[in-house]
Amino acid sequence: MYRRILVCFLVLFPIVALAKPGTAKGKITINGKAKNLTYAYAWKDGANTTVLLSDAKIDEKILGDHFALTDLARKDKFTGVQATITPKGEVSTGTFYTAAEDGYFDAVGMHEWKKKAQSASEIAGKLSTDHEHKFFKTSYSYSADFTAPIGPAPKKK
Repeated sequence: MYRRILVCFLVLFPIVALAKPGTAKGKITINGKAKNLTYAYAWKDGANTTVLLSDAKIDEKILGDHFALTDLARKDKFTGVQATITPKGEVSTGTFYTAAEDGYFDAVGMHEWKKKAQSASEIAGKLSTDHEHKFFKTSYSYSADFTAPIGPAPKKK
């Protein structure tokens, strides 16, 4: 009987670990209003790793679903930044989720990535901008240290 419990635990533990978000410590500021970034999610996207830093817990069913994330942000239920990091350590794409721009806007070229650790199962470091930037009517900046387990790519809908 104990063997069955142990086998169930060993089989289910990796699934539970992937569903658990990582942690972030930092802030995102949109139009002068700061919010704490406290959650970190990461998943493989081909050879790249995508990281989502958020001020609210995100249901794993919508991770990677741009439309669902945009809808949540549009309704001001979460604010966050998503960045895709290449194996060379460059940020290739970036998206800010915010109610200020009807849910989201893409921005590339200002993200800074400082790696602390990266393996097949975990990523840790700091994502930030070096100063406040503008996207049309929206000013933005962010800085957060984070650690997150790397899950498989979310299922696209």
